[in-house]
Amino acid sequence: MATIYLRLSKKRNALDRQEIILTFRHGKSIYQRAATGIFIVDKPMYWDGDKMVFRARMMTDEARYHRTQKERLESLCFHINECWQDADKQNVSPTWLKDTIGNFNHPITRTDRADMIESRTTMTSIFVKYIDQLELSTSRIKHLWSLWRVFRRYELWRGITFEFESFSHTDLEDFNDFLIDEHKYWGRDEKNGNMICTNRRYKKAFDMVNAECCGYGQKIESRCPEQRSKNTLNNILVRLKTFWLWCMKQGYTERNPFSRFKIEGAKYGTPYYINIDERHKLEESPMEGMVAVQRDIFVFQCCIGCRVSDLYSLTYDNIVDDVIMYTPQKTEKDNPLTASVPLVSTAKALIEKYYDPERGTLFPFISQQKYNIYIKKAFKLAGLNRRVPVLNPQTRKNELRPLYEVATSHMARRAFVGIAYPHVKDPNIIASMTGHVEGSKAFNRYREIDMSVKREVVDFLE
Repeated sequence: MATIYLRLSKKRNALDRQEIILTFRHGKSIYQRAATGIFIVDKPMYWDGDKMVFRARMMTDEARYHRTQKERLESLCFHINECWQDADKQNVSPTWLKDTIGNFNHPITRTDRADMIESRTTMTSIFVKYIDQLELSTSRIKHLWSLWRVFRRYELWRGITFEFESFSHTDLEDFNDFLIDEHKYWGRDEKNGNMICTNRRYKKAFDMVNAECCGYGQKIESRCPEQRSKNTLNNILVRLKTFWLWCMKQGYTERNPFSRFKIEGAKYGTPYYINIDERHKLEESPMEGMVAVQRDIFVFQCCIGCRVSDLYSLTYDNIVDDVIMYTPQKTEKDNPLTASVPLVSTAKALIEKYYDPERGTLFPFISQQKYNIYIKKAFKLAGLNRRVPVLNPQTRKNELRPLYEVATSHMARRAFVGIAYPHVKDPNIIASMTGHVEGSKAFNRYREIDMSVKREVVDFLE
């Protein structure tokens, strides 16, 4: 059985970081050691050098760096084990470990990969070419690679590598069933509470796809798939259909299995958001520590209406004459328009409160996941328990739930639109501040036409 040992080099680089040295052992005949190219700081606040484990909790820049190195190290160990399974055990090169690590750290380039897949016509290989050729935002590329991973898992689960001519509408139906059932192959470990794979055949497919992702230089799937809502299923299938139509346009196929497969339309509930009185109540409620900090950031987000990804990228350079200006990341490739929002007094006061030119960002941000957790805590402390209709993504029926249970960073964006719309009535003015493109369907979902607006309209009929 192969075993991997890790230790730190005694040498330090210019940044006072030590390289992780990896030793690979198999039986009595194979014993190789090589540098990993992964450097860490052996300090309790970041990394435990004795146990070789990541320790950081607060997400500072240095902690984020070490988390990235932890993920790289896990991927490297996985890559080595996968390569060892395929290796010729009787003719192992003395430089096998060094070469394997080198291939991991320096995967084939995009040009090499394009040349490699040019002669292949499998759906997943052409999908890589599809991603490479399109000029898309980072978030959209992330979604496409997520689709690639789940479709590749489906192929391995079926034991089929699909060519365009072999993929039919019945395969689409089966893929849809796989998307619905995938979360069932995971369960919670009674001992430690962690999610573990409970199906051997699926686990093999899951691990093989992660190994292939490493070969493409892409992020592996680190979390088990959750139960997918009907809207999520819709989004995945729409992306696959868009890819197929591109393939037809490029001449890879003339068939269209989607012509006999109906994608159920997405369904969204009534938009809910906090009103101006609730926002003021949130601002004025006494809070301490991290809850108070993240509450203030949420209030600021309510004042400018940006997406959380854009919020986290803001710096003092984005402020020009008391106006916040930025290019939304989601549409920067397709439609690079600049969103500009005049800063109200509340927003300016919060910027002044947390002013720190050394920080690099406008506010002391934490991970987006934890940001949402603290938002819910702040809402509960402020007593924001008004019950709102929320669409259950599984049953597609409305359920009444208190605000503090459903509050997220995106509610700030909806609050900006919902509070402003009854007073402005021209959606183009608001869209120019939120960064929505013209005709955005999402923008229409964020605001509910106020009854007072309707009354003003019918008054003209008197």
